[in-house]
Amino acid sequence: MCGNLSTPKKCTVVNQPIYFLTDLDVLYHEYMTKAGLTLTHLRDTVHLVRQIVRLFDEAVREVTLDVPKGLPMQKRKHQLQLKRRLLWKRLQPLLVLVFKSFSPGYESVCVLMLVGLVTQLQDPAVIIQTASVQALARRLHRFLNKHGDTINQLLQLANEQGTPTTTNALESKNSIFKPFSRIAKFFSNLGRCETFFAGVALMENFDVKLRGAHQGTSAMQRAEINLEDLGATDFFSAVGLPKPQISFAYVTD
Repeated sequence: MCGNLSTPKKCTVVNQPIYFLTDLDVLYHEYMTKAGLTLTHLRDTVHLVRQIVRLFDEAVREVTLDVPKGLPMQKRKHQLQLKRRLLWKRLQPLLVLVFKSFSPGYESVCVLMLVGLVTQLQDPAVIIQTASVQALARRLHRFLNKHGDTINQLLQLANEQGTPTTTNALESKNSIFKPFSRIAKFFSNLGRCETFFAGVALMENFDVKLRGAHQGTSAMQRAEINLEDLGATDFFSAVGLPKPQISFAYVTD
């Protein structure tokens, strides 16, 4: 009920977004603030893991080597490569823990496992304390201080309410529409442009996936839409086009 209690009015409840799920680009938060939005900013788990993997790669790449004076450059490079390989071999079991912490079933202990990982990186009994390994531990510690709370919240929401933890599906759709957007910008008529994108969206809805979680089904089928009621069982009949006559021999030649 809105307004004065003596003159009740019907309210229209509008669902307002609460969370903002993005990758780690720092500009998202700036844009959200400029737009006057007070959403809880969550980070995509796929990009979180990628960033941690990059930190590990940097630790291997930045490792240094003390060599005796007079050692030829070629042998120095060879020794450095060997040291990098050895360090990567020692870091791999710890990196496995990163992927495990973000896997299903570990939502409640994900950040705790990552904190334990930092402790292991600082332990000389676990891994040799090179300057790059110490830098890795510091960087990962700062990373968890910055994103630890949002990781917990994101995984809790996913576990309790089934909310998404990644924007990969959205990015996949954007990659589908991107080449068409380059074509559409040459259209002078807005109506034709909208019709063009409607056709692309319709084609995507009818597309039967060949792999992945939705293999063998289309978006129309998953939405349980009765295509016979629409008078169209595929994309071509929906837009009034004849089905393409392509033989199997032509495709395999």
